Amino acid sequence: MKVQFGFKHLLIGGVCAVLLAGCGQTTSSNSSASANNDNSTIGSIVIQHDMGTTELKQPATHVVALEWSFVDDLLALGITPVGIADDDKPKAMEKLAGKPIEYMPLGKRETPDLEKIAGVAPDLIIADTDRHSKIKDQLDQIAPTIVLNSRKGSYEDSIKDFETIAKSVGKEAEAKERLVQHDKMMAVMKKQVEALPEKRVLVGVARKGDFNAHSTTSYAGEVLNDMGFDNVIQGSEKEPYKEVNLETITAMDPDIIFIATDDSEVITNEWKKLPVWQNLKAVKNHHVYMVDRDIWTRFRGITPAEKIGQSALDYISGKLKSES
Repeated sequence: MKVQFGFKHLLIGGVCAVLLAGCGQTTSSNSSASANNDNSTIGSIVIQHDMGTTELKQPATHVVALEWSFVDDLLALGITPVGIADDDKPKAMEKLAGKPIEYMPLGKRETPDLEKIAGVAPDLIIADTDRHSKIKDQLDQIAPTIVLNSRKGSYEDSIKDFETIAKSVGKEAEAKERLVQHDKMMAVMKKQVEALPEKRVLVGVARKGDFNAHSTTSYAGEVLNDMGFDNVIQGSEKEPYKEVNLETITAMDPDIIFIATDDSEVITNEWKKLPVWQNLKAVKNHHVYMVDRDIWTRFRGITPAEKIGQSALDYISGKLKSES
């Protein structure tokens, strides 16, 4: 799909349309004045998010998702985004959706293509707090934008994001139903974790030069904690991820290690050659598992949480095999 005219003209046209309609995005500071002066706001949807308040005239149907967890949330509500910042990885989106889906690729999540976003004429943009706060004003010129905490958010944050997105697309009843189903699935898995004799777990991303542990406040870390595992890396809201070395891992000596990576050359390959690694409890008991990085650390939605939980149990039980 090609954009048929210049980005500058799109922005100017979009701003004029908003001004003429007397609607679109507002903030908490001016929403009262808008309500008093414009009867068109009656019946509108007011969305609270990380950067204030956004008002929609009606539920959004033409949505752009700039983070992958937002894609999962929308798909769970029966909506396919018209545009996705997919990092130029259509196969990852197919994995996320469980089938091929049609959408406009919008480039990298870190630096989405604003001209392509304008080209799909969205009525809502869902942006990430960490990645996109600095470009929110530019996004607002294209369409009403809500900003949610995905990249550095926790599992609890992902649930709240799902509910916020459901409100913005008029699918709150469907979201409640889906969350009831989700809670039941997680409760079943929690019972299985209770029966495990050893629960101290380390989960992290292995790269060529470092190992980035996902703490108790990270998405994957909190999923495991909520299931009843004991994450050996404590985190904070500001620091959900911590770089750790082999010495730190040795001192903590977890029962189970989940390593997420999609690289062939990673630091743990070197660690495996060392006696200190071979002496780890998880290594000796064959409880080191290489897991799918997309599902465990990138997707971060309702369905991925269920997949993390089930795959963790399947690895431990031996239903799934992994290189250790």
